Amino acid sequence: MEIPVYVNTLLRQLNAHGYEAYVVGGAVRSSLLHEEIHDYDLTTNALPEEMVQVFKDFHCIPTGLEHGTITVVIDHHPVEITTYRKDSTYKDHRHPDKVEFTSALKEDCERRDFTINALCYHPDTGILDFFHGEKDLHDKVIRCIGEPERRFEEDALRILRAIRFASRLSFRIEPHTAEVLLAKKDTLNYVSIERINEEFTGMLRGKGASVCMEDYREVIEVFIPELKQLDEEAYKEMCGRLEEENTGRADVRLAVILYALHDKEAAHHILKRLKYANIVIHTITDLLRTADDPYDSDIAFRLVLSHMKTDVDTFFAFHKANDKGISMAEKRQQYASLTNDDYCWNLKDLAINGSELMKLGYKGTAIGQKLNALLDDVIHERIRNKKDELLNAAHPD
Repeated sequence: MEIPVYVNTLLRQLNAHGYEAYVVGGAVRSSLLHEEIHDYDLTTNALPEEMVQVFKDFHCIPTGLEHGTITVVIDHHPVEITTYRKDSTYKDHRHPDKVEFTSALKEDCERRDFTINALCYHPDTGILDFFHGEKDLHDKVIRCIGEPERRFEEDALRILRAIRFASRLSFRIEPHTAEVLLAKKDTLNYVSIERINEEFTGMLRGKGASVCMEDYREVIEVFIPELKQLDEEAYKEMCGRLEEENTGRADVRLAVILYALHDKEAAHHILKRLKYANIVIHTITDLLRTADDPYDSDIAFRLVLSHMKTDVDTFFAFHKANDKGISMAEKRQQYASLTNDDYCWNLKDLAINGSELMKLGYKGTAIGQKLNALLDDVIHERIRNKKDELLNAAHPD
């Protein structure tokens, strides 16, 4: 595993002061999978106050000293470094009762969620793998460390994390881990909706989203119970449409899921309950509002476009997922033919504006009404989007 100079500097700084230190978790996993590494986390036997001393000449942020974590900023890269910790009891299926430090790396790895996330690396020792994570990576398996019952009881969010990893990596969840995951699904009610949103959105971005939605329907229904109204065939068809959506867009895939309910009001309620950002809600609402509008002819297509606020690529991705018979090449060609100077579907692209109508004597609400009437004429090809023709049509008799 090749690590950047700045990461090696941090490891060596700890080593120089007599402490162990390793790259741990996602960076090691991504390296073995030949994926791009976005950030590096380190683990060490140095206690929090000792880390502060080791990095006193660096820019340090006390991210969570009580949990044994500091962030060191080096060469503009923030790196989290955490003291080895060991298992503790959990009070609410989410948070440990207390944080206990340990001097043993294996104990620290033992408390982690899945074998593929407990791999450690140091340039001098290579990869340390206490729980056969490398084999599970090779076999494409998500497996809990130790007993799944304990891992999911400790932190219910791991239920969705397992599904997210399975989706992102196109791995399968080991049978016993999957069995316990399903049995413990209702403990997700202890998890904040923000964290559920984060993991669910990550799952939707993955290559295996459709498979995970089908295999772990009972889990998804814990926080989207409205899906229970879909019979098995309708649910399976919806999962098939997710398979068609190949852009990896979580918002588009979520729109496909909510479209299956055929209830725009329920869809909006779900989005608000799951605390999606307004931009996501607006995009999905827009897609659902125009989902059943015909757009086979040029005029019909312009009418749909005039009602849309989202971009056309999002529109195409959604409609391709819902109707695999659509030829996107033909639709894109049709769209290209509509984007010329003679036609438009938005007021901002109309060849005249309100100021020009005011010169013709229009006032107040009559300006907007006339502009919309002219736009409707352009959309329906009764008039071209030419300034002189529009002014002539707008001229009072």
